[in-house]
Amino acid sequence: MEPHLLDEVLSLLEKFDLSYQLHVENHSQLVQGIYQKFPSLVPKKKPDSFPHKWPVKCPSDRKEYQLLVQLHTQFIPCGFFEKLSVRLNKMLSYHLDWRFGFLGILKGNTGDILCECYRGRDGFGCLVVSLRMKKNAECSKNAWVQLFPLIFTIREVLQHYPCVMAHMFIVCSHCLKLKETNPSLEPQLFDVDHVLLSSKLPKSVKCKNGVMMKPIPLAEACPVRGQIIGDEIKQEHINHISETMAAHWKLLATKLPLKVGIAKCKTAIEQIEAKCPGDLQQQCVDMLAEWVTSADNATKSHLCECLRKIDKVKTAHEIEKMN
Repeated sequence: MEPHLLDEVLSLLEKFDLSYQLHVENHSQLVQGIYQKFPSLVPKKKPDSFPHKWPVKCPSDRKEYQLLVQLHTQFIPCGFFEKLSVRLNKMLSYHLDWRFGFLGILKGNTGDILCECYRGRDGFGCLVVSLRMKKNAECSKNAWVQLFPLIFTIREVLQHYPCVMAHMFIVCSHCLKLKETNPSLEPQLFDVDHVLLSSKLPKSVKCKNGVMMKPIPLAEACPVRGQIIGDEIKQEHINHISETMAAHWKLLATKLPLKVGIAKCKTAIEQIEAKCPGDLQQQCVDMLAEWVTSADNATKSHLCECLRKIDKVKTAHEIEKMN
């Protein structure tokens, strides 16, 4: 195949979330270079190294957080996990795959992530995402920063399956610790929308496995970060921007910017344009989704600051007034 045709084919594969680039520097079986990985072609079984890389008991220097997505269908939608694996790869510096799961190291080496799909005891499909963050202060603050793009990306992928109903929960961190000594324990689940994405957060929550059902601090049960709670980018913010200033989305993209560096930003803009040519509103939505998923500073305050830089003061003010 001609080199220019190969580049176009690979670009199309990435566009439709069928593969992602794998950068190899030091590997005993592969020559250094850039490879293309296809999640649909990985082995069915977990690798032999998995128990060593992800022990059953969470290490003492880590704190575990867990996200549970209940799919109200008796099967995992075709292509769902593969698409999710490709989109989440941008958050990882290391990726170990099998048929319905992957293990990765978060960029910045702040923690590890395990993502698995399986059929639950009720017969419905489930997606479980576990984060084991380092216990130092900075990494603990990053727990919510990492979890929010995960939630956003999962919802984005689910939009490709409009007939599949899904509910998303945070598994109580307090219960996860108790479960290490009592595997049969049923952990408390907190609805993502009601507990974490609401405008008014409770200071404490009731855990059914707490002592005499006494409320426990929210931070003990769920990953929260005080300085960004209430400062998250929500879908309503993205929708409002796409409806009011879609024609200026590329200008906003250069101010955010997408990923690191202007060159990569221009490449990302071209990819977004190619994905849905002529549909400025959808291009704007895709651009903001890309920013929220990949940027470390994806907050409402930073977004409003960038809107003011391009003289969209009214839009910035409207976003600030929204929950």
